Amino acid sequence: MKVYSIGRDLGCDIIINDNTDVISRRHATLNVESSGKMTIVDLSHNGTYVNGIRINQNVPVPVTRKDTVSFAHVAQLDWNQIPNTQGMILRYVLLGLLGLLLIGAAVWGYTSFMGTSEPKPAEQPAPVVVDSAALKQKEEKMKKDEQARMDSIKKHVQDSLNKARAAKAGKVKAKTNAKKADAKKKEAPKKEEPKQKRFH
Repeated sequence: MKVYSIGRDLGCDIIINDNTDVISRRHATLNVESSGKMTIVDLSHNGTYVNGIRINQNVPVPVTRKDTVSFAHVAQLDWNQIPNTQGMILRYVLLGLLGLLLIGAAVWGYTSFMGTSEPKPAEQPAPVVVDSAALKQKEEKMKKDEQARMDSIKKHVQDSLNKARAAKAGKVKAKTNAKKADAKKKEAPKKEEPKQKRFH
């Protein structure tokens, strides 16, 4: 916040020339915030007026550049002596936006112009460094693992086939034995039962 002292003293920021001594040496202070808001504080005996109304002593009163501020009805505040910070901020913002627009337009123009002349070459990927010995070991290990897996599958299939063959052979043998037994029964002569003698 900037504080401007107003009065007839030569040490004030805004000096009011008054030979009648109606204006106090330090008549008032104007407080200007960075946002642009302003307040005036009366420090005099003869009063400070805002738009014709006397303000209380030592009480900050909000003012704008459109207000008429007079000191003991002898002199008025010249707003040109107070820098317009609100206007400066707005000016800087507008200049910044204009600068950004110009930079954006320049970049767009450059890329448009450069884009039509030649296509950009594709970036080459960085070469990959490979340890060939480690790669060979890895390949051999993978081959061994695959061979072991295939051998395990073959052994499992062979065992299953052997069990199936053995089961089938067992069934065939059982049938053959059953047929032989049936054939023997048919071939064997029937034993005649001894006739019982009848007694009369």
